[in-house]
Amino acid sequence: MEIRRFVLRSIAIGGLSAMFLSGHAAADMTMQMCINCHGADGLGMDSNTPIIAGIEDVVQEDALYAYKEGDRQCASMAIMCKMAVGLTDEQISALSASFAAMPYQPAGEDFDAALAETGKVIHDRDCAICHGGDEPGDPGSSILHGQRKAYLRAALQQYAAGERKQLPIMQKKTADLSSDDIDALVDYYASYRN
Repeated sequence: MEIRRFVLRSIAIGGLSAMFLSGHAAADMTMQMCINCHGADGLGMDSNTPIIAGIEDVVQEDALYAYKEGDRQCASMAIMCKMAVGLTDEQISALSASFAAMPYQPAGEDFDAALAETGKVIHDRDCAICHGGDEPGDPGSSILHGQRKAYLRAALQQYAAGERKQLPIMQKKTADLSSDDIDALVDYYASYRN
């Protein structure tokens, strides 16, 4: 498994794994479907689409399986769930490795400084242990710092409502988030610029 991941990461340096460069029409179409929303650089095409470049492959694999198995709702992007259902294990692994090998770059969206300060307090209290202090934290956790606002807001609302599968430790943290808390967190993450 580790050798396969190393090979996939090595091949993914140019942003696409060998699977997608091999000329197989189905594989090309699968990657193209991802690129249509997430961009060839994995940085997303609009605020509703998350940045997936640079996020650890295991995190991306977990997300794709969650979409595929119906454990995660697609909110306004129903195409994500429809596409994920048809993915094979090999495609999930290759897609995840490809986007993980791309450099992460924060969205740089506008934010309210006062809200961001409030969000920092909530983040430091409840989220920093996994998602990092003022920098992205544990590589096994998704990157929130600099993530797209509309996507992050929708995801946090789903977590708070118990509509999105999550680890028990995260469920304890998100269950009590108010709408104001979510707005503050979103603006705090939007303030990240490094």
